[in-house]
Amino acid sequence: MRGKKLLKNRFAVGLVCLLVAVYTLYHLIGLFDGELSTFAAGVTTEHTTLSYDGYFFRDETLLTAKGGGLADYAVSDGTKVSRGQTLATVYEGGADLQGRLRRIDSEIKLLEQSMDGLGGSTDPSKVKDSVNDSYGTLIKMLASGESGGLSSEVNQLLTGLNQMDTLWNGEQAAASKTLEALRAEREELLSSCGTGTSYSAKQSGYFYSSPDGFENTFTGAAIESLTGESFFDLIESSPASTANAYGKISYTSEWYLVIPVKPGEQKYFEDGGVYDVLFEENGRTSLPMTFEKSIEDSEQGVWLIVLSCDRLPEDFSLLRRQSVRITVDSTSGIYVPKDCVKKLDGMRGVYILRGSVVHFRQIDILYEGSDYYLVKSGLEGDGEVEYLQVNDLIILNGKQLFDGMVVN
Repeated sequence: MRGKKLLKNRFAVGLVCLLVAVYTLYHLIGLFDGELSTFAAGVTTEHTTLSYDGYFFRDETLLTAKGGGLADYAVSDGTKVSRGQTLATVYEGGADLQGRLRRIDSEIKLLEQSMDGLGGSTDPSKVKDSVNDSYGTLIKMLASGESGGLSSEVNQLLTGLNQMDTLWNGEQAAASKTLEALRAEREELLSSCGTGTSYSAKQSGYFYSSPDGFENTFTGAAIESLTGESFFDLIESSPASTANAYGKISYTSEWYLVIPVKPGEQKYFEDGGVYDVLFEENGRTSLPMTFEKSIEDSEQGVWLIVLSCDRLPEDFSLLRRQSVRITVDSTSGIYVPKDCVKKLDGMRGVYILRGSVVHFRQIDILYEGSDYYLVKSGLEGDGEVEYLQVNDLIILNGKQLFDGMVVN
């Protein structure tokens, strides 16, 4: 009787062990129905940018010639010139040919850059890769409707194509022949304009060849006394005559940008703050600008933000009005996909894999994107709670994970 009872007890224990084994196997199969995937946690920065129309203010002096003929410029826009340096030669006639001369000079410059850009390189594959990269970038910009840096990207593609042509065809390359023809055309054009008179800088400064008639109104003095009313009067005003002016010069590198923003957006600009400003029409050139002041205009329902800068890149066009994008805020943190975030004992976190052991790591969210979070990095736990760290291997898949789980 005791033997039968003992046999039943052993059978029951064996059955329980079998059920435990089956249950464990079931969950292991459910957990590892695919290879466990992880990725190393790294820091990402999310930028907040705003788009505006900005207006340039700068102290400038018009440069005039005795006649209003064709101007042949000796320096590029934005060049810092010294006293006595030749700026331009102005001819008696040919004022109507100024646009044609500018186009010829632009094409010559592009071709010369193509030749100089080879830098002695004779590897066509590198030049071809550069052309392919430019072409790909250009296609993406066209597809997205992005037009700010389109001209710059087109020039880069043309430069690469000219370089390929020169490498393969040498002196017979179309680029070389075109350059020679353009130089000859330029000489013929200038010789048809009569006698030329050279003009030099009376003192050092920054030279620009295109006056717009607002040199005496959009000034540093206007910034000092700027109000909402005076600003809108300025941008609605007509330009003054620039007859006989062949250019303009500024004796300081400092200039200002005034931007009307919506109420509430002025909070992004703080005293002494430096902001990254991207100029769409200037080949997407980016410059750091310092916040000077803000002016409320309740009548127009806007705030005027005044930024300053002391940099003037060569060939940077100071159009009076330009489209800009300003980075007003940035948040850096460890990138975590939302699908990876779990809850344990009321704490939000992720599971990581260290060796063959699963661990839970708490997170502190800084920023929420559409399908991801940025979380604080460098946080130290108290022994009971540990935080996610850079280079931790975050588990992307897996079911019914738990802290301390051992995996094969």
